[in-house]
Amino acid sequence: MKKLLAKLYFQIIGKTATQSNGIKLRYLLQKDRQSQDLLVIFSAFPRAGMSATYNYVNTLKEVPGNKLFILDDFGFQKRGVYYLCEQGSFQIRDAVEELITKITQDVKATQTTYIGSSKGGYAALYFGFRLGATNVISGAPQYFVGEYLRAEPERIPTLTSMLGEISETKIQQLDHMLKEAISEKEAPNIYLHYSDKEHTYKSHIEPLLEQLVDEQIRVEQDIKQYVSHADVRNYFPPYLLQILAKIRGELS
Repeated sequence: MKKLLAKLYFQIIGKTATQSNGIKLRYLLQKDRQSQDLLVIFSAFPRAGMSATYNYVNTLKEVPGNKLFILDDFGFQKRGVYYLCEQGSFQIRDAVEELITKITQDVKATQTTYIGSSKGGYAALYFGFRLGATNVISGAPQYFVGEYLRAEPERIPTLTSMLGEISETKIQQLDHMLKEAISEKEAPNIYLHYSDKEHTYKSHIEPLLEQLVDEQIRVEQDIKQYVSHADVRNYFPPYLLQILAKIRGELS
């Protein structure tokens, strides 16, 4: 009941903005007129049977700064499409970038921090590189989106809704998107949380770290040993608060 009430509350206080390409984005903007910091928060996949929701609203409620929570309620059962595409069209990505750019300008942000875990961790990295974020705080992100979604039958509907028609070429396109963003753009400060004991470590975290090393991008790592990928929701919030305090200069 509490989660249902919270969802209804966020629906009431959230906003919907139609971008120049016609894509409607739902978001929650919490302004802090005393700050020129902007936190951009991306959501992970919701639990089975649930539609998309905002992440880390309660975690960040006492943290100063302007906060932009963007909802990824596209695709199969409105569970999300990595803020990227539907039916092979990347208009969602373009709309997200337009919204972030506008809000960044509106609040006159001088420092931007992109935040997320799992699917949201991917988005934080991807958009963080593409839009020139100051900092990225990412928890247990995927690196190869196409392979990740293809790996389990329950994820195939999401992959299908993103690509329209699944093909090896389109999967490879998804798999290379983060790699290309990292290669082509100036690097933010990267703060990466993950477990080296859960199943995405070998298939996603290791190749991500290899690229960052190859590109000579410094990354601060927080390594834990939980076994289930879902446990990132328990370990990431305290790390997130710790790094935000460090960025604000509250920690030495």
